[in-house]
Amino acid sequence: MAKPIRATPTLKGIEAINFIKDLIKEEKRPSKVRIDLIKEASKIKFNCC
Repeated sequence: MAKPIRATPTLKGIEAINFIKDLIKEEKRPSKVRIDLIKEASKIKFNCC
């Protein structure tokens, strides 16, 4: 039997603020690596549905 997955710890204080800042920065100007990954993933055809 598999062990249950532990919950991800909640971010608090400065860690939470930095996470939100990084998220907003990435939303405004996505990194080239992320864009390339999304383009590559969109080319994949799955045999379902």
